[in-house]
Amino acid sequence: MVSRQLFTASDPRWLFARLAGLFLLFLTVCPALHAHSDLSLQIDELSRQLESEPDNPELLLRRGDLQRRHENWDLARADFTKVREVQPENPTVDWFEGRMEVEAGRPLEGVELLDRFLLTQPHQAIALQNRAQGYLQLELPLLAARDLQTVIRVSDNPAPALYSASALAFVAAGPDYFPDAMIVSNQGLSIFPGEIVLTGIATDLSLAQADTDTASQLIGQLPDSIQNLPQWQTRILLLDCQSGGAPDVSSALKASPASRSSSGLLSEESLTRLTGEPSAEDCQAAALAILTGRLNVTPH
Repeated sequence: MVSRQLFTASDPRWLFARLAGLFLLFLTVCPALHAHSDLSLQIDELSRQLESEPDNPELLLRRGDLQRRHENWDLARADFTKVREVQPENPTVDWFEGRMEVEAGRPLEGVELLDRFLLTQPHQAIALQNRAQGYLQLELPLLAARDLQTVIRVSDNPAPALYSASALAFVAAGPDYFPDAMIVSNQGLSIFPGEIVLTGIATDLSLAQADTDTASQLIGQLPDSIQNLPQWQTRILLLDCQSGGAPDVSSALKASPASRSSSGLLSEESLTRLTGEPSAEDCQAAALAILTGRLNVTPH
């Protein structure tokens, strides 16, 4: 059984903040929406329209949301406040302002607004993802996982990234929830067999729990071209180590420059342990470090 002490070796607040940042990479939005080059032009056009219609709530919402995407938080707040003045019952402003507050680093305010919006539209997928991001910033990963699971359930075609984000939310909750993370990963893999990010998460979960049979099956399903990549060679070494080949792992790491690179996944601390006289427990600890490292880097 993996000890909770291993998981909490790093500052938890740092881990949650980085996971919330990583979560932004998983949100399924069109890249064009983030093209800042034309955001200013769109804002200028809406501002011209608002000169003749200063109380138009639709124009104010659109401009406020563009200001959010431009990270002009105060200007966005001003537009949303104006919407509340001219149309207090507007059903959308809580969502738009809540999303903005989460992205601006004010998750408590953002989640409160998103709660209010989701009371009336509990299955709005993007708002649920926005609230999940807020929960992660508030160090409430189980609530984030709940929202992401709801998105998966209500979506006609949930993307692989939703399963990955949900699994990582369970990982952030600690080792007691690794089995839940594995269930989510397997759900995703049943729909997207061989999807590389999900396969990597599931493999790292298996190795972190010393489940060598599952790790072996997952790795064995990958084509040779993937297995030969440095990060997957590292996972294979950790699998061999946990299966009784610890001395061989030490020799392989000493002989493999790739395993010392960032693509090899291993930290300097793990490398020091594994190039000495590693035990199966040392290899499990290295796998756990790789898994929790997913909370602050883009997954392999």
